[in-house]
Amino acid sequence: MTPTGPPQLVEHFFRHESAKLIAVLTRAFGVRHLDLIEDKVQEALVAAMQSWRQGGIPANPAGWIYRVARNRVLDALRREQTFQRVVSQVQPSEEATEPWLPDEQPADEQLADSVLRMIFVCCHPDLDRRSQIALTLKILCGFSLAEIARGLLISSEAAKKRVQRAKRALAKRRVRIELPPAAELSARLAAVHEVLYLMFNEGYSTSHGHEPLRDDICEEAARLTHLLAEHETFGTPETRALLALMLAHSARLDARVDADGAVILLADQDRAKWDRNLIRFAEMWLERAKITSPSRFHYEAAISLSHCHAQSIDATDWATIIRYYDRLISLFDAPLDDAPLYVLNRAIAHGESGDPARARVDLAAIRQHPDLRNYFLLDCALARLHELEGDAAATIAAYERALEVATAPHERALLTKKLERLRPS
Repeated sequence: MTPTGPPQLVEHFFRHESAKLIAVLTRAFGVRHLDLIEDKVQEALVAAMQSWRQGGIPANPAGWIYRVARNRVLDALRREQTFQRVVSQVQPSEEATEPWLPDEQPADEQLADSVLRMIFVCCHPDLDRRSQIALTLKILCGFSLAEIARGLLISSEAAKKRVQRAKRALAKRRVRIELPPAAELSARLAAVHEVLYLMFNEGYSTSHGHEPLRDDICEEAARLTHLLAEHETFGTPETRALLALMLAHSARLDARVDADGAVILLADQDRAKWDRNLIRFAEMWLERAKITSPSRFHYEAAISLSHCHAQSIDATDWATIIRYYDRLISLFDAPLDDAPLYVLNRAIAHGESGDPARARVDLAAIRQHPDLRNYFLLDCALARLHELEGDAAATIAAYERALEVATAPHERALLTKKLERLRPS
């Protein structure tokens, strides 16, 4: 997705370059100024929108935004009469390669390191897991509170509180922007995996706006995961399996929307459009991820590849997919609390395999989950069961309930179109 004008380019920088700018500026000025840095980067993006509309896009837009954001941070610190103290405290670490407070935007490879370093900082072990993830998605991925809430199955207010508490905790500890000691890597890596997983999912099925998917977000998540997978320390079987999962999903991106930008469900996709090279790469990474005790990413990647190998929805090996879901769900002590969406997906697989009774057992159990009671995909799954059984009235009623609670415009558009086809003329 190539930006074509100032609004699109600023949106691109909001999603990607802002993460790099925040990472570099936070390394220079310290985590305790994270709120200030985030505000000034946002101000620089607004300034870019206004300036570029009038004077055109500069030759180096990323450098333009970087200099504006950097200067606004400096001005704010000067106004607080703390600039000299801040400068005296800012010392480059031994691994630093970019000069501090540079006049130009640092090189891409240095920024990539800064982004990964910042992700690990946000996943500090003193923060609880959901706060780690919420903070990283907000600061580095540009997610709204609503997007974070959807990914974590919490309310927007709860997401806001988690982000605020995490910022205060890191500022209080004066955390350094550097990779953690080796002893902490495994604990932080699991949270980093979760961040990248949710980032990819948001791109694969957005929760706001009219676009059903954001391939640029998917690409960024896969890029960062690939950096981890190739890393000597971070390239664990779980990391490689996560990359395999992203590649398998990415192979189907071009077939997920039609010429008008409307989402196309798996059953209706033109499988000739699936990228077979990406599927082969996904298979390669999953092979390299072999481990005696597979993680949830291993099972999810295997499920996605099972879909990729099927010639049609009817030819899908649902029995194998159900076995994978059974093993995946068994990883959780309380799956209905910790992994309800896996139970939902297994219910769908049971329905497609011709076992609606088993599907209804799972769906009834999920309905008790407080955060999923009004989840539109739950009603969509029930509607699909009725559809497979030939009950048109029940199918329409279930899709109407799903439409009542769906929030994303593209989700509502899909459900509306589905209902138009089902309702008698």
